[in-house]
Amino acid sequence: MNAVGIQLKRYPYEEPYHLHLVFSASNGLFEGHLEFFCNATGIKELGTALHSFPNKIPDAYSYEIGSAQKENNSAYYFALHAYTTDMSGRCALQIVVDNNQDKPDEGACRFSIKAEPSAINRLGKLLLTFSEMKHQTLNWSLSGENDCLIENE
Repeated sequence: MNAVGIQLKRYPYEEPYHLHLVFSASNGLFEGHLEFFCNATGIKELGTALHSFPNKIPDAYSYEIGSAQKENNSAYYFALHAYTTDMSGRCALQIVVDNNQDKPDEGACRFSIKAEPSAINRLGKLLLTFSEMKHQTLNWSLSGENDCLIENE
């Protein structure tokens, strides 16, 4: 994934309560991937928050799973932070993924994707539809040209 965007793939697992997801994101220079499990309602909450982001200026929203602190014994850490970057309403998404493994299996990255509010709102709408669990893959691109939901195979 070299293009700026996010991909979320869903694999059947204890649905409709828990989801098995593989998250991939890139800002064109950096990219990260993480396989994780989450509560099914979390994706809907994330979609709802991003669909109307920002609500005010300044504004920020955080969605986190796991812990970045290894002493908490979390298997991984995933965070998506939406925030305004200035008083004119420009925004960005910060992506943080960490597999919380020791050397030589460790893997972590942190980067931001600058995005207009309308692009973040589109991602929120895609996540809301994806949360209905009728699609296996969500693709979001900064430009919107490659946005799509792929149905279950």
